[in-house]
Formats: sequence, C-alpha cells, structure tokens
Amino acid sequence: MNIILSQCYKLLNKFLFIFFFNCIASQAIAKNIHDCDLNWITDHPIKECTDLYEKKISSLTVTQKQYFDDKFNKIVENKNNIALWAVSDDLAYFFKDYPTSIVLFTKLQIEEKVAKANKYDTTKVNFDDPASNEYTNFRFTLQQYKILSYMLEKKGKLETEEKNMLSISKQRIQCLDDILDDLSNNFEKSVDRKFIIDKCYK
Repeated sequence: MNIILSQCYKLLNKFLFIFFFNCIASQAIAKNIHDCDLNWITDHPIKECTDLYEKKISSLTVTQKQYFDDKFNKIVENKNNIALWAVSDDLAYFFKDYPTSIVLFTKLQIEEKVAKANKYDTTKVNFDDPASNEYTNFRFTLQQYKILSYMLEKKGKLETEEKNMLSISKQRIQCLDDILDDLSNNFEKSVDRKFIIDKCYK
C-alpha cells in the first residue's frame, strides 16, 4: 500500500510541476533573441520568438545576409567531412545569428538522420521516467517544428521549397503530438524510440 501511495505521490508531483512549468511558459514573453535560443531545451513562446527572429533578419544588411548565406552553405557542405551531429550543433549556434526557416529546417532534418542512424538501440520513451530525457527531447523537437511551421505560415506566399518544408513540418507536428499526448495521458505506457522515429520521420 505504501509503495502505491508513494508512486501516486510521485506522479502527482511530476504532473503539478509540468502543469506549472507549462503555465509559466505559455505566459512567457521573449524580450530578446537570447530568450529564443534553441540551444536550450525548454519551452519557447512560439509567436514571440518568431517575431524576434523576423526582426533579427530584417535588421541585417544585404551584405550581412550574403555573408550568412555563404557561411550556411559552407556548414552544410562540411557535413561530408565531420559527424552529422556536429553539423547539427553548428547549425543550432548559427541559428542564433541567422534565424531563418531554411537553417532551422536543415538542422532538424540532420537531427532526424542522426536519430535514424541510432534508432536500433533499446531505449524506451516514457512520460514518467526520471532516468530518461527521451520524452523531453522529442517534445523539444516537436516545439521546433511548431516554430518552423509558424515562421513559414506567417510569411504567406511560399516558394516550392518552402511549401515542402511546411508540409513536412505539419506531418511531424501531427505525428509527434499524437504520440507524446498519448504517453502523457498514460503514465505507465512506454514505446520504443525506434517506433517514434519510424512512424514520424518518414
């Protein structure tokens, strides 16, 4: 009986913590670009951060944009010479200086390739496993796709490449949302990391 009560108490505490955290995050106002640094795995206010990304890009001169475009191309071209996860890390830091949809999309796609290459481990994804951060990582990926989707939708008229990026983003959002919501509503349930990768990263 004591064990059951202890488990219930632990679950309740975790639920209250996440509920409180989400309430704070939903009311958060990003004051500067550093509040929207995607190197930090936390909840970022999507609309506010998108506005800040837009202001950051609009503040750049033509010469600065060309410099960042060239640098972005060099980072991507370098993916054949270094580990993919390192390219993803480089793009995450680069996004702070040049927060465009193509940079974020490329970063996320490379992270998917890394995940697919390591999908055969036996890691379980569970909402209530304090020893694992897999649920948190997938939830953060979901949020980044939501940011990307909002960035593209806000732009309005899209090029063919951007339409493809938006379509992929929406598919990822729907898939990850469904699985993570199911896990958060069923504390004792777990799924293989491979299951999420195979189902969502098509």
